[in-house]
Amino acid sequence: MLAGANMGAAHAAWYQAQTRHFTVYSEGNDEKLRGFAERLEKFDYLLRVVTRVTDPERGSPVKVYLLSNEGKVKALARNPNIGGFYTTSDRTAFAVLSREAKVNQFDFGAEEILFHEYTHHFMLHHFPAAYPAWYVEGFAEFFSVVKFPKNGSIEFGHVPMARAPGLVLGSPYPVANLFARDTDGLSLRDGDRYYGTAWLLTHYFQYKEERRTEIAAYLKDVADGAKDMKPDSYFAGGLAGLEKDLKAYMRHRLNASVLTPKEMKIDAITVAPVDPAQGALIEDELRLINHPRTEDLPGIVTAIRTTAAKYPTSAYALALLAEAEWAADQKEAALADADRAIAIDPKSSRAYAVRGEVLLEKAHDSDAETDWKAALTSIVRANRADTEDPVPLALFYRYHAMRGGKMPDIGYDGLFKAYSLLPQSPEYRFSFAHATAIRGDYKTASILLDPIAYSPHGSDMRNAALRLKAEFDAQAAEKEKSAAKTGNPAPAS
Repeated sequence: MLAGANMGAAHAAWYQAQTRHFTVYSEGNDEKLRGFAERLEKFDYLLRVVTRVTDPERGSPVKVYLLSNEGKVKALARNPNIGGFYTTSDRTAFAVLSREAKVNQFDFGAEEILFHEYTHHFMLHHFPAAYPAWYVEGFAEFFSVVKFPKNGSIEFGHVPMARAPGLVLGSPYPVANLFARDTDGLSLRDGDRYYGTAWLLTHYFQYKEERRTEIAAYLKDVADGAKDMKPDSYFAGGLAGLEKDLKAYMRHRLNASVLTPKEMKIDAITVAPVDPAQGALIEDELRLINHPRTEDLPGIVTAIRTTAAKYPTSAYALALLAEAEWAADQKEAALADADRAIAIDPKSSRAYAVRGEVLLEKAHDSDAETDWKAALTSIVRANRADTEDPVPLALFYRYHAMRGGKMPDIGYDGLFKAYSLLPQSPEYRFSFAHATAIRGDYKTASILLDPIAYSPHGSDMRNAALRLKAEFDAQAAEKEKSAAKTGNPAPAS
């Protein structure tokens, strides 16, 4: 608690680099910030070229926070063993890293961590499906080490040196075990071997053309939910033969790839100071949006309230304070501060969203028409103020769900757009899957849950997704069975 409380005690000047696909906040401004932002855009370009995503605008922007030291990152993550992380809030996907340079070549640097996590983000946005756990992590590891020579090219496929000791000294993780399990319960040593071997196998399939069709067929069947799959049957020589070839592959000099982007154009990158109120609140805002524990919320509210008092004319500070108060179940204070923010900035989407949440609960309790109308008005105004914010869109769906009766198409449309803006959010994915099932399309609803249900990392949410998938699959089968009995095909949903 003390570590978290001290995070916002001293405020350095914050700067912001804005690119097409990223907003990078840095505690301190120098040319490193601009260069870092430019490399992120080049990395996004690399992923789009390699995976053939042709629409440069498709994808939700990611916020990246560069804190002054790794200790702050660990405190924020409540985990002493990580140097950076990526997650989602209800409004955005974001990563938190340290500005400090890595200790040595066998350490994980900020860029390697971010490239790994952004690859997950990119895959979830453009290719969400059920993938084997080793492939999810191996694919991200494959793109984690990228180099940017001065000639403008982009090199990728290099060995992640942080994984090399585990591979060389500990030996690769057994391939049969790699195919059979996820990352749950692995020791630190075995976890390192697991990730390293996942990278090696992904690299192998990338550069061994004769094996590429094998893995493509295997991944397709996994994604399609093929029953009783036997990995041995997909690979020449079975998994034992694959492992033998993989170990021989590791003993040779491994290739890397070079992309010479003749047509690559990086849009102008703007670097500017962050508004003083926002800068003073960044670390406490991160504590608020990074899935805080209930017992931490009162302290977060107090910290934000103290800082907001220093900036009484800041709508941003008041809207953030209102959001924190709502999270801490301080409803009257949340409504009052949301109204104060709106009085200063009548286009504060965040403040209107908080106001809408408070009034929606009030309307649910009173069932008074005036309260329902007031809640809807705030939600609509929040959406009009920022049409690309998923929060008001999800609130609009919730409003209609709470009122009961048939959900209007516009309600589904709002939830679909919220999900489309941030498909990396498990909450929006769950909500949209539920909504899809309500409309009778159980098969699609089940597929929507695949990235959560087959996540490499165990969680209560993964367990819930697996249970819900089983329910949707059973309902889809029953629907097809009923349609077959009547002789009428099940209607497309």
